[in-house]
Amino acid sequence: MRLLFALLLMLMSTAAAVAERRVALIIAEDGYRLVRPLANPVHDGEAMAAALKKLGFEVILETNRDLRRMRRALDDFRLDAKGADVALVYFSGHGVEILGDNRLLPIDADASSLDALEKTSLPLEEVRDSVAATAKVGLIMLDACRSDPFSGSSGEGRGATSLAKDVSDKVKPGLGR
Repeated sequence: MRLLFALLLMLMSTAAAVAERRVALIIAEDGYRLVRPLANPVHDGEAMAAALKKLGFEVILETNRDLRRMRRALDDFRLDAKGADVALVYFSGHGVEILGDNRLLPIDADASSLDALEKTSLPLEEVRDSVAATAKVGLIMLDACRSDPFSGSSGEGRGATSLAKDVSDKVKPGLGR
């Protein structure tokens, strides 16, 4: 009798887990126009999409989007996934910290000045707000390159453009705490 009860309880909990709605937005950026391109983010995004589909997630994959399209993808995700039990956003690409504010770089990010970089990058807070507005449980996974995407134009590192010396101390490669 106990074995039957345990089996019934296990089946009920499995059915409940299968019934929950899980949604994922994957943003993978490697075709940068003004910052040195990366080699693997789109492949990583595709691999993550396949893994999440196997786990029962509805997956939206966005690759090589400019800032406008990244924001549109977040807006669409917020609307389409509203009321989901689990919402996950995965980002793969360049990330930076500007004066304590973490930002994700779309393919059209402009590092010619601090002002341009702030205007052409996506604050991580916008992603957090979208996930929080979407589901009971929200997850954000960041696979942001921590190498300096702005180091000299000599071909070393991953950078293609140098920031002016007076602002380089305000922008740090990778994401902050």
